[in-house]
Amino acid sequence: MDVLRFVDTISASPTVRLNLNNEAPWATTAVDTSPPPLKQAWSGTLLADGERLSAAAYGNRQLRLSLELIAGSQDDSAAALQALWRELDRPSNLLMYQPEGATNPVFFRTLRSMDNSVQDYPGTGTASLRTVEVEIAAEPFAYGLKETLPQVTVYADPAEGPTLNENPFFETTASPWAGLGGSVARSTAQAHEGAASLLLTPDGVTGTVEARSENVSVVAGDTYRVSAWVRCAVSRTFNFGVVWRTAANGFISSATTPIAVTAGTWTWLQLSATAPVTTAFAQLTVAMPSTPPVGHTVHIDEARLRSPGGQGAAYFDVTGVKGDVETPLFLRMSTDTAVRQSLFAVRRRGTPSAAPFVLPAEAMSAGTDTALGASNDPLMSGAGQNYLRTSFATNTAMVARATADPWPATTSDDVRGTYRVFARVRRNTGSDAINLQLSWGIGISNVLGDVVALPSAAVTDPIYVDLGFVAFPVGQDPVTDGLSGDTLPVRGMQIILRAQRATGGGSLDIDHLVFVPADDRLMIATIYPDSGGTAQILDSARTMIYNVGAGGEVRPATLAQIVGGPPLVSPDQANRVVFLPNIIQSFLASITASTDVTPYYWPRYLHTRPVAS
Repeated sequence: MDVLRFVDTISASPTVRLNLNNEAPWATTAVDTSPPPLKQAWSGTLLADGERLSAAAYGNRQLRLSLELIAGSQDDSAAALQALWRELDRPSNLLMYQPEGATNPVFFRTLRSMDNSVQDYPGTGTASLRTVEVEIAAEPFAYGLKETLPQVTVYADPAEGPTLNENPFFETTASPWAGLGGSVARSTAQAHEGAASLLLTPDGVTGTVEARSENVSVVAGDTYRVSAWVRCAVSRTFNFGVVWRTAANGFISSATTPIAVTAGTWTWLQLSATAPVTTAFAQLTVAMPSTPPVGHTVHIDEARLRSPGGQGAAYFDVTGVKGDVETPLFLRMSTDTAVRQSLFAVRRRGTPSAAPFVLPAEAMSAGTDTALGASNDPLMSGAGQNYLRTSFATNTAMVARATADPWPATTSDDVRGTYRVFARVRRNTGSDAINLQLSWGIGISNVLGDVVALPSAAVTDPIYVDLGFVAFPVGQDPVTDGLSGDTLPVRGMQIILRAQRATGGGSLDIDHLVFVPADDRLMIATIYPDSGGTAQILDSARTMIYNVGAGGEVRPATLAQIVGGPPLVSPDQANRVVFLPNIIQSFLASITASTDVTPYYWPRYLHTRPVAS
């Protein structure tokens, strides 16, 4: 029997307000759930053949129901009709529909409707027989049950992948870390971030004492980065790196580097290494050689094994979206302790992973008065000499400081698009007045972007600077090869970051440029914290962000300021959601910070729901 009910919520087991097909007293004889009309706007002229489709959008739909009302008395019939009228008169309602044999229901969000007809059939004695024709206005789409996707941890650094090992911060436990030749324990005596760290205590007799993470799945041939902060009770040398293992947990080799640390000082350790052939697992290791005595205790914090790029590097992918048409993507985000300005964007065509994203400064050619930083800076992204420094020693004018030509190096359909570019930079003297400008093109007639001044409120912390929009390619774009429909590939361009020191005497450090897709959905939101809240919700259907408490209750907070459109995701397409958690505040303490995000959505259908979607 078909399910046709007015219900209270879109859920697997909603409360039924009125059953229209239970034969007591209602029976449904016909249901018309034709798809909604597609409204189209055409523009044309007598000077050319044909017309152009300027815009198209689905309109509201009409649901048509043919019902039979069989009641034991006229009074019972009148009561049943009254129950129907009350449901139809609601300003908004939900009609659940599941044809017999269908695996899943759909839900129509209906609107107040009274375009109905009632046909009485006299001569039935005290019983009553009526047929009722009902037309119900509804929103364009039918909705499926809520689809909640796995939580993803999004990191503040778009140039780095996510942390692969468990428990890098030791805030609640030391597990699953293990000590070799000594013991490990969670300690609150020292912490580089948060309130705790991992304390490694030697046993005094073992030649090499180590703290090791659990086995982490890796791919042979891929390059990984390990990093940690350590604070030792004495000045000594550490061997820091990674251990490679086979699928059977057999030892293959280790990649470590000796690093000297000073007593009582937090020191940054980092190394990049490529997994050898047959590697299946890796372990991060912090080791003290030369039989360290018991007093050579060391605190370890922010110990991370990461892959370059990938899920969590300021983006995540949403695939296998159910439904017939695009649908709003909702995000449940962990809260922050300060006001932040977050950026949300989406790429929904082609192969999103092939689109331009992050251009590290160290991969660019150094220009006037510019050179690689002398050593690795833990406040910057990337490994090795991971930034460019502009001294302005001989030239303070607006000239090229860093150039990539071409970038990206690949040529493909996925390069095409409009991007909003943000430069992550650091002014080393807070009182300096420094201006930036982006230039892009083919090197002959480059486009010059707007001159952008570093905010006067910024001091000496790394910040993002909005340099405006860039389009690949520059100028006219035919997109396809004539009328064939074959997409033409797009090549990279010359990308130049120009900088000027208007006043002052300090230097400028350049970390990277991030290219955020801006030709689909792009939203910038200023989000305010709530000390008692447990999560912040991006409601893309209603373009709002609100705070919730432990019980899911809405908490009063300062209204988020939103510019642009929140993300939509589409079925039968890879959807890459770019999420930069904070593009204005200092990253001094948060280059390794993260935001936990749980995406969810309600699939939208034009008719009923297939079993696999």
